[in-house]
Amino acid sequence: MNKKTRFFLALFLITLSTFSIAGKSLTLELNKIKEQDITSILPILIGDNGDTTISDTIFTNEKIVLDKPISQHEARQKLKEVLKNYVAKTKKIVSDIRDGTISMPNDEIKRNVMIDLKNNNPFMKRTLSTVDSNEVSERYKLYATKLKGKIVIISQTTTFDDELYVSLVMSDPDNIINNSLKLNGGIKRASVENIRGIVRDLLTNDPSVKTISAHVVSPTLESNYRRIGFKNSPCN
Repeated sequence: MNKKTRFFLALFLITLSTFSIAGKSLTLELNKIKEQDITSILPILIGDNGDTTISDTIFTNEKIVLDKPISQHEARQKLKEVLKNYVAKTKKIVSDIRDGTISMPNDEIKRNVMIDLKNNNPFMKRTLSTVDSNEVSERYKLYATKLKGKIVIISQTTTFDDELYVSLVMSDPDNIINNSLKLNGGIKRASVENIRGIVRDLLTNDPSVKTISAHVVSPTLESNYRRIGFKNSPCN
């Protein structure tokens, strides 16, 4: 499979995965990575009154390869339950915002939060469908970034030859609310650690992968990816 064919195959998969949600496709060449760009990063925690502190506890990362049926794959079963919980939680949060149970400082913040939640939800549903299926392939991997054992962000990836595609990136909906409203319990930098963890894993465990492509719909996520060297994909 040549580079052009792989790119258009990836673009097709990304389009299906994101349900035509607009965004940008970015690419990273792993041979251009600098060590300081992928070192593990400490979480920033939001406390009372929106104050932030650097956590003493580091993020941890887990890779889940869909190489066995869910009935034989404990990590896959656990991820299924996490995703089901996050989908249900999103429905409740959206309802609470609409009826005023969760108050918003202004209409602009409310609109942005609703966009983030509505973009995040189909990603979680799509990933849940993949995890809770009979599909088995070592091409499909999920990377979960956790703090104190709790998953904060998940990326779904697919590998084709020497390229890995990050097609879906999804967050704990509680963290979307807490970060947007600067509420106690918010955890920042999880998406930064998540992509750094993916790159570190590839460099250590899968050196045959030379390029990462990612579809991003969030300006914050795009900024985080560009910080470690992602550039616009050839057809952007």
